[in-house]
Parts: sequence; structure tokens; C-alpha cells
Amino acid sequence: MDANRKKMTMKKTVLGSLGAVAIAIALQFTMANVQAGLFNSCTPCDEVACFPCDDSAFCDPCDAVCGPRVKAGKWFLSGHMEAGFFANAYGQKSTYGDAPFRAGRGADVGSGNTALLYNTRLTGAQVNQVYLSAGKKVDGRHGLDLGGRVDFTWGSDAFMVQALGMEETAKDPAGWGSGDYYASFAQAYAELAYGRWNIVAGKFYAPFGSNPYSASDRFFYTMDQNYVFLPHTAGGAYASYKVNQNLVVIAGWAMPEEFGHCTNNNAVLGGLVWNANKVNLRYAFGVGRSSCPLLEGESVDVFVQSVIATTQISRKLRYVVDWSFINATLVGGGTEAIYGINNELIYQSNDKWAFGTRFGVLNANANAAPLFGEDAAAGEWYTVSLGANWTPNEWLVVKPEIRYDWMDPDGNKPFNGGAKHTQFSGGMSAVVKF
Repeated sequence: MDANRKKMTMKKTVLGSLGAVAIAIALQFTMANVQAGLFNSCTPCDEVACFPCDDSAFCDPCDAVCGPRVKAGKWFLSGHMEAGFFANAYGQKSTYGDAPFRAGRGADVGSGNTALLYNTRLTGAQVNQVYLSAGKKVDGRHGLDLGGRVDFTWGSDAFMVQALGMEETAKDPAGWGSGDYYASFAQAYAELAYGRWNIVAGKFYAPFGSNPYSASDRFFYTMDQNYVFLPHTAGGAYASYKVNQNLVVIAGWAMPEEFGHCTNNNAVLGGLVWNANKVNLRYAFGVGRSSCPLLEGESVDVFVQSVIATTQISRKLRYVVDWSFINATLVGGGTEAIYGINNELIYQSNDKWAFGTRFGVLNANANAAPLFGEDAAAGEWYTVSLGANWTPNEWLVVKPEIRYDWMDPDGNKPFNGGAKHTQFSGGMSAVVKF
């Protein structure tokens, strides 16, 4: 037993050190380029340096980087559809039961494609997202400007962006949909801009993690492991202030994954974005209390944060490191703690082909171990993906991916009906933009 504890402690130390070293390297690279005067303007979106955008101030420090298809101050209507197929080595289809943090919906952790893979729950074909966006971008450079945005999504992924008080209610805790397919307003907010200030109020994407929900804004078909435990949406308001060409500071109040349902659910939201030619740094945090009848009346203090560094190593090579963490104080004492480190390396071979690899590890303490399945122990979940993007034209992207997941210790067996601690899987999706 002591030997196992020493082994686990050593692994945590090594993994934490690797994450700290990766972030430190990115910061050192940033400072070196600042001193060299390389940060002059925003990188055009037709290069791999572009950081995935969710059209919020958290990753929208300048128009040239985020949203070249939607000019500020203009009305827009756009969208995409993603459909694909996925399979696992055991040939099992997903079953439906209590998925982590999503009681009553999603794939059960004992199935072949477990809920841990989140957006690829079936051995077979599925329509992941039919996504429609409409609204008006704001431009406060010439005075007060009002706008907003509404994003509607339907498909097997839509349950991930449902919110308590909007799609989920006390009468209908399962939300809009059943089985494989759901519907949701992923975002619905009003926006005001004046000079360097932007204010957003409504439901919007939470600023945590490096994987956006939108299939058209992320490289891999599957979600990384950090997406499983981080809040995906928030209801409330925040303000962003553009300090200069490279720095945006954000502060506000929000209810993670809720929209005005529980008055005792409150969190301070904050962060910053530092964007430049070679590096994009993002830090976001949320701290507050969660208490809601739909959560069985539990009241917990929660702290969540993400540190994300995107480094353009060369014109064709990009590296992204994401360190995310959540800590919740449980009723009756104790804490539930989860942290994840995700690494992505993307190589843009030419204007049609890009290749990528992803390695991540998620650590859950004893109280958070049910994330891995019933009777699971504290431990780590590792995942490795190899993928590609083929873009034959501007409206189509094809995403093949193979993936391998494993658990440590071996006693954690969420795969193949609770019989295996490893799983090999893969599939392919196509994203059509319109």
C-alpha cells in the first residue's frame, strides 16, 4: 500500500512539474519576443497561429484574429453541421444512465464508448451538431454600440451546453431531448460596446479550457479530457476592457451552467487575454458557491481556473498547453479536486492538410473518483489522440482521429462494461460550414 502511495505521489509530482515547465517555457518564449519587439499586430486568421474563437471577449482581443467572417457592427447569420461515426475496440454501443455531472442523460460510464469521451457516445453514425448563429457584432470605437448573439444547437452534443433554468428545469431535469439527440441555446446574450469597454449579459460560453464546443473551431473530433469536468456555459454578465493592442482584462458575475434558476448559485468571474503574433495567453477563474434543488440541495464552495498558452513555434507548427483545475468543498467536509493537463501539437502541412497529436492526463482525488466509474479509486486518466484535418474547400473540413485511453490504477475500469481499464477507439467526422 505504501509503495502504491509513493508511486501515485511521484506521478502527481512529475505531471505537475511537466505542466509547470510547459507553461514556464511558453512564458519565457513570450517575454523573449516582447523584448525583441515581435508583437506588432494581430495574426491573420488564414494562418495556423489563429487561436480558436468562441466569439466572446475571452478570446476576441482583436477583430483580425477572431471572426474574420463577421465584421464588427454588422448583422450576421451563419452556422455549421457536423456528422460522423465512431467505434471502439470492444464493439459496444453506449447505454444510457447517469453520466458524470449529467444525471439521467448521456452514455453510462460502463459502456463501450464511455461518457468520458463525451461527444462520441455511440459505436456508429451520429449527427453531432447542427449549429445556427445570428446576431450583430458591436464596434465601440466610434461611440456606443448595441448588439448581441443567439446560438442554437441540435444534435448528440447539445446536452453539453444545456443550462439549469433554461433547457433544464425542476419539472424537466433531463432538458430538451432524449436518448441520442438534444437541443439547446448554447449562447443567448446582449452586448454593449463603448470605446475600449465591452459588456455581455445573458448566457455565454464559460471561459475555461482550450476546447471550444463549436466543432468548426476545434481541431479534433473528440473533446479533450479537461472538457469533461469544466463548466461549459454560464449565465450572468461580464465586462472586458482592452488595455492595449495585446491585453484584454475581464471581470464579472456568473452562474456556471445555469441561467437564473438558483439564487444561491453565484460566482465571481475573471481573467485576462494576452494576444500577440507568436503567443496567446489566457487565464480565467471562477470562485463562488453552488446550491440548487436540482443538485440535491447540496451547497458547496467552488473554485475553477484555466491557464492556456498557445505558442506559434514556426509558421506551420503550433503548440497548445492547457492546465485546468476545479476544487469543491463538500457538504460535511472534505474536498473534491480534479486537475487536467492537455497538450496539442498541430502541424499545418499546406492549405488543405493539417496533422495533430494530443496528449492529456486528468487526476481526480478520492472524492472525485466516481468520475471514472462506480467504486473507482483516486488516480489518473491518460489519453493520446492522432488526427488530421482535410480542408478541400472553405466550407468543408473532414476530421479523422484515432485515440487511446487508459486508467491508473488498473482497478479503474470504465471501459467495456467495467471490464477494462484501457480502450482503443477512432472515427471521423465532416464539418460543413454555411
